[in-house]
Amino acid sequence: MKFIHAADLHLDTPFQGLQGLPAELQQRLLRAPLASLARLVDLALNEQVDFVLLVGDLFDQAQQSVQAQAALMVQLERLNEAQIPVILSFGNHDFQSDEADWHFPANVHAFCSQVETVTLTTAQQTRVAITGFSYSQRWLTTDLSAQFPLKSPTADYQIGMWHGQTGVVGDHYAPFSVTELLSKHYDYWALGHIHQRQLLNQQPPIAYPGNSQGRQRNETGEKGCLLVTSTADHKLTPVFKPLAEIIWQDWQPKLVGALSRATLLAQLTDQLNVAMTAPTQLVTLTLPATCELTPAAQLALSQGTLLRQLQQATTGEIWWPVAIQVATEPSKQPLSFGRESVTWQAVGQTVVTTAEVATLADRLLDEDFLNRALLDEMTATQWQQQVLKLLTDQYQLTQQKDGPANAD
Repeated sequence: MKFIHAADLHLDTPFQGLQGLPAELQQRLLRAPLASLARLVDLALNEQVDFVLLVGDLFDQAQQSVQAQAALMVQLERLNEAQIPVILSFGNHDFQSDEADWHFPANVHAFCSQVETVTLTTAQQTRVAITGFSYSQRWLTTDLSAQFPLKSPTADYQIGMWHGQTGVVGDHYAPFSVTELLSKHYDYWALGHIHQRQLLNQQPPIAYPGNSQGRQRNETGEKGCLLVTSTADHKLTPVFKPLAEIIWQDWQPKLVGALSRATLLAQLTDQLNVAMTAPTQLVTLTLPATCELTPAAQLALSQGTLLRQLQQATTGEIWWPVAIQVATEPSKQPLSFGRESVTWQAVGQTVVTTAEVATLADRLLDEDFLNRALLDEMTATQWQQQVLKLLTDQYQLTQQKDGPANAD
């Protein structure tokens, strides 16, 4: 058995906030989610998959453009002609009422707002039960796990489709826990909503494929879908397949010596031409904290002139710089409570009590091992030492010896 698991297509993404893009690149970016969808269908046809799962946020908004709807229908019809079933759901971005009038091709099943199960039989006579739901409003705060049935004894495989994220009842996006999902004994959980590709559980896989096309600067790297294949021992194995037309990228050049404005521009252009390859990269450059810039170069960087000149040095066909920043060098100044140590001791004795720890820990204390660890008897000195170690080793926070730290 073989199927595609994709989510968060976000057709109609406006890609706002980008400045100075060439007209051709701007149009390519606007079309990029549609291009990734076409590539997904190409993959499904080439791999001759048994079915396709689309887990929420097909569109970027609850109200879609006619062009985006038409483009989706064209690609679904291609799958229909190849007799490849499609099971889809709507998410928090494209939530739909159950009365929404969609005229999907015959191969498509769209989940309603109630948890339901559909069953299909593959060409190899494998019986697959697929359970899921759609959003009928922007937020789903209730616990839906109780509505998901246990794995059907008549199904060879059962798959859950869930657009949401881990959390507790009251969180906005169909909260769930991995433990709850595993208790259903499904063979695969096809997740959506989180745009970063990740596995929450190895076997059975509980997987986010990420979105198929990055929408903004912090959604870096390759984007695509998961091609899931069954093995002889009845396991399902997901493999990532890239689909994105354009990739957002963070990149740091190697810069040496004192850099004038012209030298810096030349080095950045030369290195980008070598480092960037197809597909087109939208690049956020981070200059090393140790680079030496002349006053003129520093001024060009701070005023945005350097970015504009770098943009003028490329056609945007392979790479396009969207921002330039300088890395911050972490301070190695050790923490010291100094003359505030008396105050700290008083806080440790009167405020950092076991009762206060329990209140602040809140949900963490639902875990037994944390409960035991946090409620151990601890003196003010021991507490201070532990906090100092945490701040110094883990977070590398600094405190000036005199006066408060500078504000942004």
